[in-house]
Amino acid sequence: MLKLMISLRYMFTFGILNFTILANGQTFDRTYQGWWASPSWTFNFNSDGTYNRISSGHYGNTSVTGNYNVYNDTIQLFTNYKNTIERVNEKFLIENDSLIIDLEILYDYKLITLGLNYYNSKMRYDILEKPNMDSLIIVTKLQFEAIVDSCISILKTLRIFEIKKIDNIKIIRSINTINMSQDTSFKKGIYAEFMKLVKEKDYEKEISFYFFDRIPSRGMGFYFQKLQVELGGTPHLFSKFTIK
Repeated sequence: MLKLMISLRYMFTFGILNFTILANGQTFDRTYQGWWASPSWTFNFNSDGTYNRISSGHYGNTSVTGNYNVYNDTIQLFTNYKNTIERVNEKFLIENDSLIIDLEILYDYKLITLGLNYYNSKMRYDILEKPNMDSLIIVTKLQFEAIVDSCISILKTLRIFEIKKIDNIKIIRSINTINMSQDTSFKKGIYAEFMKLVKEKDYEKEISFYFFDRIPSRGMGFYFQKLQVELGGTPHLFSKFTIK
């Protein structure tokens, strides 16, 4: 009986210690795998604080290694995740100890266990906080002009896969605002330059190809699930700027 009590006390203490370490940063030996866009993606996390991401398939047989740590329910990579065209990203959410979710591209990967080494990854839009599509994004006319000016600079210097999500949202809202406005000043000057550049860069086609998760929205527009914004059609207030 005494041995049992000591054993239980040890297990309880060990569990508390593990939880404390997990909360303050730790490492583990786990492998997660998933299939999306044809290739297989495997993430090996090692207890020495290193990770290795391996791909196989039409993307190529590639390998990325670096360092990581675990904080509460999040895996954070410290090195070598940049410049991989979003194939390796900084943070992953740990879900129920059986899945990790890439917080940038939102694909999930499953923990490999005995007898399981094949998993079709899913896009986890369910973890995103849903916006109020009828909420106003209010700016002044001067602020909108500055936004459009910055959008012109972005479109002139960056390719679609180099543009940050927040900047794509800004570009889309600007397009919707100009297209939906009755203000004749939006047909000339900096606004006309912006819309001409959008057309020259074939931006709407490019973004629809890059963010292939789009679904139909009202007025024959599209809603980009990852960006949580509409393009074209009759967009909700959240998908354009309200100028006051």
